[in-house]
Amino acid sequence: MSIVQIAQSLHWQGWVRHGLRWHRRSDRGWIALLKEWWRRMQDRRTLATMSEQSLRDIGISRYDAEFEARKPFWRA
Repeated sequence: MSIVQIAQSLHWQGWVRHGLRWHRRSDRGWIALLKEWWRRMQDRRTLATMSEQSLRDIGISRYDAEFEARKPFWRA
C-alpha cells in the first residue's frame, strides 16, 4: 500500500487525534503527516546506529541519541 493510499483511507475515517483535540485533515495533510513520520523513523534509526565519533561531531551524547531513537515515530 502506498503512502497516498494510506492517506486516503485515513482521510475517509475523517478525524485524527492530535493531543486532546480532534482535527480534520485534508489529503495533503495526511500525506505530509505520513512523510514526516517516515522521516522521523529513518532519522531515529540512523541516529541509533551512529558511532561515538559521529555523535561527537554533531554534538549529541550517546544518552541523548538513545533517548531520541527510542521515541515512537509519531512523537516529535
